[in-house]
Amino acid sequence: MTAQRPAAPAPSTQDLEAFLQRFFGRGNDAWADMDPDPGKGDRVRPFVDLLRSGSDIPIVLPRYQQAQDRFAIYVIARDDAHATLVGNIITAFAGATYLSGAGVHPCTLDSNDPIEAAVQEFAGTATTTFRLETHPNRRFRQRLTDVALLMQHTLAHRPPRLWRAVKPTGRLLAEFDAALAAGGKAASQAVLDQLVGQGGITAANLAHLHIKRLTRLGLDRELLDYPGLGDVLRQDPPAPVKAAVLDAVFSCDVQEPLSRDDLPGAQQALHDRGFLALAPFENDMESYSADALVVLLLAAVTRGALHSSQRILATIEHTGSRDVLPPVLREAATTLLSPQNAPQNKPAHEAAGTPVDSPKPSIPPSLLQDTDPAAVEPIPASWAALFNAIADGYTGLNAILEDEVWTAWPSPASDDRAVAALLEELHDEGQRKVWRCVGAFIESVGYDQPAPLSARALITCALAYDWLGPGDLLAVQALTEIVLRSSPSAVVYGQLLGELADTCERWVAPERAAIALDFADRLILEACPDPDARDSLALALLLPLSVHQGRLDVADIAMARRLSLELGIELDWHEQLNEDLAQDTDASLQKAAGCNVLLYSLDQRVLDRVSEGLQQLAPGVKVACAHDSVGSPALRQKARQSDVVVLATRCAKHAATGFITQHAKATVIDYADGSGSASLMRAAVNGLLRAVHGG
Repeated sequence: MTAQRPAAPAPSTQDLEAFLQRFFGRGNDAWADMDPDPGKGDRVRPFVDLLRSGSDIPIVLPRYQQAQDRFAIYVIARDDAHATLVGNIITAFAGATYLSGAGVHPCTLDSNDPIEAAVQEFAGTATTTFRLETHPNRRFRQRLTDVALLMQHTLAHRPPRLWRAVKPTGRLLAEFDAALAAGGKAASQAVLDQLVGQGGITAANLAHLHIKRLTRLGLDRELLDYPGLGDVLRQDPPAPVKAAVLDAVFSCDVQEPLSRDDLPGAQQALHDRGFLALAPFENDMESYSADALVVLLLAAVTRGALHSSQRILATIEHTGSRDVLPPVLREAATTLLSPQNAPQNKPAHEAAGTPVDSPKPSIPPSLLQDTDPAAVEPIPASWAALFNAIADGYTGLNAILEDEVWTAWPSPASDDRAVAALLEELHDEGQRKVWRCVGAFIESVGYDQPAPLSARALITCALAYDWLGPGDLLAVQALTEIVLRSSPSAVVYGQLLGELADTCERWVAPERAAIALDFADRLILEACPDPDARDSLALALLLPLSVHQGRLDVADIAMARRLSLELGIELDWHEQLNEDLAQDTDASLQKAAGCNVLLYSLDQRVLDRVSEGLQQLAPGVKVACAHDSVGSPALRQKARQSDVVVLATRCAKHAATGFITQHAKATVIDYADGSGSASLMRAAVNGLLRAVHGG
């Protein structure tokens, strides 16, 4: 069973009143000092009355700063497990119609702000508080306040129910990996928040997930500033965590001085970071990137560690990374390993600095068991071997995924038919375990070689068990793309699209508009052997959105209208979107004229569609596109010239995303929550609006 954290005790009346006095004190003019005059605070009193009533519904309180003309509504969940559901409720009531920014997530409170300090002291340091902000227009603020009050009254009159909808930890981990692999920036954060709130996972493993997500997004500085990173590294984390940290150190600290042949500067940067004692990292270096190996070698040379330097150089030779070794570091390593420096107790070939033969891959510690060697399960060496082992009750799956052993395997595409046959024969428990692998499967297949039969079997698995959470849907979308890229027969195409259409009524809604539109967009991008099946799925995706189009944002409306025209679906997209909001957004996009936007994705066709659509929606915006898998001078130039950077991270490598974020001078960096045209378009529009309104 997944452990549950106990709910926080209800505050006493005295504590509650003290909090209210602070919240409506200096820094909040919404109801200054809670003036008892009946004519004051009429828009705020209903929220306070609901709070004082003793209900277990979320706490909702407005804030207005007259001097800065800033307005926000704070929503405080009762505890961290409660927060996941509260975020979904906020999205359902307010969504993109009333909220600015992308997604609804708990915020980081500013302890130097008197109002947020009061909230932090009252709610604790857990991620339970949401800060809702809307467009800078008085009417929008009034409507957001009305919607928030409606939400409170609805919750207050609901039938008694539990706030926690417990999902097994394994399912959450599967959804997290799936969302991350499919480019779901917001979806992966939502699952991570749920894991934090629900418990059932160790602090170390939670830190590993945070680091995994940060490196995928290319947020190297945030990764190196991660609280308690030193403690994480001292516990000998999995190889991917070590690799992520080394890559971040390279891009943030040592790349620049080494490019200038400034070896002392690079060594000092490593010393200042506290990363000289990196010998434990050497156990996993066969799986590291060239950049990570450079950091390891720099640390070993700086320590004067001959044997470590020799082993690292041998690995660099074996992995074909010699050409990326900075000359100044190669020279320093050669000098260190010269015969006069070799210790006398070393074998002759080591003392001379001669590289040893190809280094033997190490077995990740998490795959070793303290049992009789005869009882240790063999480690699978391919996807077919893994799925075959799962069918036989294999228990080492979590270790395989945690250590990313699968990155050394051939793509599932190399044995697609056999892999698919194994997937189709799995029993219920085996299929649940297999879905835990879906993120790794998507990354392993990538964009180059489709594995349509295996992908189709995984889609069947998801739909059969009704796994339709946001992360799951992003995975199904990525798997569908893998199938459609392979030019399936009319029969396979029709069956797949028919099964997807049957699920739409269970998940298509305004809060998942980008996912639905990405599905529809893929129908345009790929060949269509069965027009009737395509029309049926397109209608199932678009019709629910047209009915509720008043809750869609400008980017979604624009993409939905375009898709309807291209697919020949006659729906009336007459922009029921709030007229004031539409006018305000249009005016803001007009102000964005002259802004330089960089769009990054590995899917060139998506880049082309979004570039064209963005220039129609925001005339005068200058759009540059990039789909590089590694850094380059041209990519550096694009990043430096951009005011807004928007990244789609599906299958993207750290070498590209980290390079862009490292060199970007942009005021806004935003991420698509998916890999399709609609999600990238939405992120681009949100990025432009943030840039116009000062971030």
